[in-house]
Amino acid sequence: MLSYWLSQFGLGKSDIGDHVVETIVKTDTSTKNTKLDLVRDLADQMDIIRRTSRCTKRTAARIAIMNVIRSGIAKPGELLPSEIELTKTLGVSLGTVQIALRGLQDIGTIVRRRGDGTRVAAIEPLSKSIWHFRFVSREDGTPLRFTDQKVSIDRISTHGVWSDYLGTCAQYVRISRLISMQNDVRVGAEMFLDAGAAKGLVNIDVSELTHLNVRPYLEETFGLVTTGSSHLVKTTSLSEEIIRNFNLASKGEFYEIHAKAFSGTQHPIYFQRIYVAINDCALSF
Repeated sequence: MLSYWLSQFGLGKSDIGDHVVETIVKTDTSTKNTKLDLVRDLADQMDIIRRTSRCTKRTAARIAIMNVIRSGIAKPGELLPSEIELTKTLGVSLGTVQIALRGLQDIGTIVRRRGDGTRVAAIEPLSKSIWHFRFVSREDGTPLRFTDQKVSIDRISTHGVWSDYLGTCAQYVRISRLISMQNDVRVGAEMFLDAGAAKGLVNIDVSELTHLNVRPYLEETFGLVTTGSSHLVKTTSLSEEIIRNFNLASKGEFYEIHAKAFSGTQHPIYFQRIYVAINDCALSF
């Protein structure tokens, strides 16, 4: 894998070893060095994820690409390796690479254009598929993008505002997410589903939902197709428990957003409750 990439930068197989560093310093450009750093970091990230997680290859590829973006090796507006190049670097099939890239595109992390390739997103408008609404900067209205996400999944039998929408179910699956966005914005989100409609969801590796738009995942994996939604937005002061659970700012008012998703037959799919500090961002629907 590494020999392939070194050959792309004018280095043959005989250059692999201690001589590689010396050759790059003498003959390579800064651009090629940056690309080589990106390739090596991608390969390293993929190796670590595959050794330490039981996630699928598509998820490992998605997280590896996201990690090099978060680390700053791949900067906003910069071109990522082509799909074919990524298959060689990550050691996965073309289909797996395309699924991984589509997941990152769905959350607005990358931009893919025919004839241009795949770039790290900068200021491009977000796709309508990302959220039912968008978080935007209060200063200039530009969309805020994901930078990190921590996910947990559990099963609960208690009832609340979610059961008012989903109905009385024996159990519910709750997906809790702490989402970090640009401008140091932190978002807490809880999604509730009928456990009977998403059998097996609670047993997946949580990394499968990391850096991912959950809605397409539910459609592809469980056949839970969302065709519409409704929203309620209110301002509130959060309890200490919610602030602590989602590691949110402890002062000021918050938006509390209720999103109800439904199918083409108006059947409830999920109920989502989202928290974000009013002073941190604005909302765009």
